[in-house]
Amino acid sequence: MTIRYFLFLTDTPRSVFSRFVVLLALLASVSLRATSGPSELPAYAPDANAPRSAVPAVYHWDLSPLFTSDQAFEQARLKLLPEIANLKKFEGKLTHPAALSACLDLYFRLHRDANFLTMYANLRQKTAQSDDALAAMGRRSLSAMEEIMQASSFIRRELLVLPAPILASAYASQPALAPYRAYIDNMRRRANRVLSPDAERALGLLGDNLWAEIDLNELPSGYENVHSGLLTDIPWPKFKDEEGRDVQLTLANYPHYRASPKIEVRRAAVTALFGSLRTYQHALAGTLAGQIRLDVAYARARGYDTALAAYLDKDDVSPAVYANLVQTINANLPLLHRYVELRKKALGLSEIHLYDLYIPLVAGVARDVPFAEARESISAALQPLGDEYGRVLAEALDPRNGWIDLYPHKDKESGASSSSVYGPHPWIQMNYQNSLNDMSTLAHELGHSLHSHLAMQAQSYPDFRYTTLLAEIASTCNESLLLDYLLDRSQNPAEKAYLLVERLESIRTTIFRQTMFAEFEMIMHQLQESGTPITAALLDEKYRELVRRYYGPGFSIGPDDGMEWAYISHFFYKYYVYAYATGLSSGIAIADRVRTEGEPAVQAYLGMLRGGCAKPPLELLKAAGVDLATPAPIEAAMRTFARTLDEVEKLLVK
Repeated sequence: MTIRYFLFLTDTPRSVFSRFVVLLALLASVSLRATSGPSELPAYAPDANAPRSAVPAVYHWDLSPLFTSDQAFEQARLKLLPEIANLKKFEGKLTHPAALSACLDLYFRLHRDANFLTMYANLRQKTAQSDDALAAMGRRSLSAMEEIMQASSFIRRELLVLPAPILASAYASQPALAPYRAYIDNMRRRANRVLSPDAERALGLLGDNLWAEIDLNELPSGYENVHSGLLTDIPWPKFKDEEGRDVQLTLANYPHYRASPKIEVRRAAVTALFGSLRTYQHALAGTLAGQIRLDVAYARARGYDTALAAYLDKDDVSPAVYANLVQTINANLPLLHRYVELRKKALGLSEIHLYDLYIPLVAGVARDVPFAEARESISAALQPLGDEYGRVLAEALDPRNGWIDLYPHKDKESGASSSSVYGPHPWIQMNYQNSLNDMSTLAHELGHSLHSHLAMQAQSYPDFRYTTLLAEIASTCNESLLLDYLLDRSQNPAEKAYLLVERLESIRTTIFRQTMFAEFEMIMHQLQESGTPITAALLDEKYRELVRRYYGPGFSIGPDDGMEWAYISHFFYKYYVYAYATGLSSGIAIADRVRTEGEPAVQAYLGMLRGGCAKPPLELLKAAGVDLATPAPIEAAMRTFARTLDEVEKLLVK
């Protein structure tokens, strides 16, 4: 399971506020549960262009719970491959309860073993993107997983046509089938989508994963691989930083410079990125258009009217949830327009551009947040989630335990992510550069990791993977609790305004902006479904239209702003981005419940985290107090945005 977060969508403000730092450190130190203090860790100044060897080894993740070496990986792969053929001896025999039980035992063991391979290769490549040997390792691991999926396709075919009385008898006579019951029942829920054996075999060979039990990110399409390769190979230009020095643009340092207090620096960073994307627009458009065509083809092959219906049905979610999100946010766009106008006025700008959306509105309050401070503040902020959560959090936050690859370096994948495979602890990829946003991102990724950890502790392998709809709730709940913690301890009006703006920015980037992405994804699939060719010009046009509508009449669109779609890798993940917006809305609601209701709300929330996919996601979430079948959670988030906006206007606008 890999959950990726848009580090490059949020700001990275800097400066020093020493008294506030001391206050936070004193307060946080009371609840720090790590085995030893952060002062024992080596100091390091992050540098995105430094080699990996320059980053102290303690800040590298430890992959030995997967494999101790690349050689051990290869030995495991070679051992796995001949075992895959053993699946075939069960083909045509799943009407026999004992055979069904033995077959599923073998299938999920092989699947887990292959998942170790794909996870190891993926994590190795994240820190050495241009290493061809590691890229080849990744391809070999994916090939093993693909071979398992193809060899096991008969399981899905036979289970889908298994008579209900025979299945009921199997459940009764084979207690060992209990861990697979939710998996079987969810599959049979879509029995009317099964095709003939030959058609299923063909779709499997082509990479259709509408029936796969694995995370979509573990088997990327060829189009996604090409897109990733293009972003790696594009020769990003240099530009001048705040001191007039030449600096190499990377996707990792782009958020930092896009948030520069100097307008010429942030404008140069955005111009350099979008201008480079424009140069490669046709190749980039070809990759996304190909992915969209593939999504639509797979959906139609299985009788779905739309790709949206197909990919949400995989998680047992109605398209009405998606439509509800888009409609509710569109109805509240005047709030976003008001915020854009506030930014324009507070910054004293005659025009406001994309590169003006990420700088602090309160001069002199943004500050450096070294990892040691972030570690303490996050521990204290998440204390309301209880001792069990706190113990695991402390283990994750101690770099010596190997969960986190903390700092950026040359050739490391940009952004942040949490990755997990059943059994070992999860792994967190960061590009920590000592900003408040980096601390928030770390809290976000820890939410993913602890969600995965709790689910795998409570569920069997088939049921521990939570669905897309639930994927961003634990992460955004952590962010909300962290911001509340900081606000509660804020005494200075300027400092409070700064933190309130952080809440506005979190909602802007995670609810408004991700909904804009979700609407863009839906529009482009609808155009493909209506027979309209997807071209670079069309992508640019539709994206610009959304930017204009979402940010309002006071926003000035740059000549290349329509190219922003071209580096958003999540558009290849088949209707994933909506979960950021529904996730933050749900996360805010759950954080509010935890603060106001205490232990009962905590236990209800932890129950959802432990649930994995053992129950439908809307059911698990409703048990935690949030009903996404209605506009209520999203409307509540909008009210939070409106109240926060009122407070900021009083503090900033005289």
